[in-house]
Amino acid sequence: MTFKNRLLAGLVLSALTLAPGVALAWSPPQEPAAPQAGARPRVNINVQPEGPLPAEREADAAYNAAMRAAGTGGFAALQAHVPALTEAMRGAPARYPAMEEIPGGWLIRADDREEIMALAGAVGDIEAGRGGGDIKVVSRPNVYPNIAFLLGSAAVERRDFAAAHEVLDRGLALQPLDRFLLNEKLVVLHAERKWEEAYLLAKTALTSGDPQIEADPGSLQRRLGYTLIELGRLHEARVAYEESLVSDPGNATAIAELQVIRDLEAGHQLSGDGIQITSPYMPVQPAPRAD
Repeated sequence: MTFKNRLLAGLVLSALTLAPGVALAWSPPQEPAAPQAGARPRVNINVQPEGPLPAEREADAAYNAAMRAAGTGGFAALQAHVPALTEAMRGAPARYPAMEEIPGGWLIRADDREEIMALAGAVGDIEAGRGGGDIKVVSRPNVYPNIAFLLGSAAVERRDFAAAHEVLDRGLALQPLDRFLLNEKLVVLHAERKWEEAYLLAKTALTSGDPQIEADPGSLQRRLGYTLIELGRLHEARVAYEESLVSDPGNATAIAELQVIRDLEAGHQLSGDGIQITSPYMPVQPAPRAD
């Protein structure tokens, strides 16, 4: 069952404000039907977004400064923030799960709206098994995996793949199914032509059933499709790209790659290297202004 279906199966999220002007809310029916025997217990989840913990504020500030720089100046501007990000990453704890139980409720570490919803759904599943009720969930920024992602992206841009592996593996040790880190790890493996390793990583993540992956599987499915093309497994590649279009309808990359598959099946040869090692989640550096 996907996380969206779980939300409809007895889980109620209170108003969830993620940023100014962005809110989600689910309300129970005015006159809910009487529960049937064996029905799933009702779970009411109150998600309360909060800022980083005091010990993480400096690291979170370093991340946000780097993101602002990348948003206006692209990778060139990001590189100037690598020393501060590296120093911040040294403060990462040994444990940093995306979801954990805390006194009085649960903690979710995520910035993306869909991920927060998915992880709240996972909390709902657990609490339904305990009998349901009113549950408090605190969401905080996912500080250290965010930093690992930026450092990995900067290393990929420098073509320093050893450094990219090192920092991405550090982030994945904290959260093995963070989809941003997984995507960047696949970028590196593709650049190194490690197709079998890339296939295993993508396939394992996509079949994990983890709510973080279910929240938005499209990019990982496209990475899997690209890997399968390079492995010559065209039928499986087509399935991966078609599945990615379910979550990302009209995605131009998936549509173009499906045409590539049709061309290969018709006996056409591809020209050039074709390997893309850009980061799908990083801002694109603005083009120089004509004036």
